[in-house]
Amino acid sequence: MDNSTLFFLIFNLNGKSILLDRLMVFGADQLIYLFIFFIFILGFKGGAKEKKAFLLILLGVPLAILLIKGIHLFFFESRPFVTYHFTPFVKEAADASFPSRHTTIATVFAFSCTYFKSKWSLLFLFLMLWVGISRVYIGVHYPLDILGGFIVGIISLMIALRIKKLLKRFFFLPV
Repeated sequence: MDNSTLFFLIFNLNGKSILLDRLMVFGADQLIYLFIFFIFILGFKGGAKEKKAFLLILLGVPLAILLIKGIHLFFFESRPFVTYHFTPFVKEAADASFPSRHTTIATVFAFSCTYFKSKWSLLFLFLMLWVGISRVYIGVHYPLDILGGFIVGIISLMIALRIKKLLKRFFFLPV
């Protein structure tokens, strides 16, 4: 099954349930802000695992954004609503579709917590999937954009962990 076929399989689910439509619009548009709020609260009020995850996120998110910008220098995919001329459920810029920034950031959050075995990991993994699927459902990303967001998020965390090790070795910090 190709990317466009899978996109329409998911996108064509919209309009059948008002509740599902609202949940998906929330997941695609506002959930990332709730995600950020939770991460900051846990970073300041959570346990040691959450604080370590928060510090890794502070390093991982800028790296993820840099990786996305680098990808955009060499590869441009139009968003589905631009390619197929329809209005998406939310107002979205007609910039590059691949990879999904929302999904990349959600992946950095979720996998940072998972790496440090936070008790919040399952919740954040669920939220990450919700963000990704909802971005396709509302018509602003293809499924491969979401997969690309997962991959870029994981790669940025791998780089962040290597940088953390180098900083620890260089500054002899007990992290």
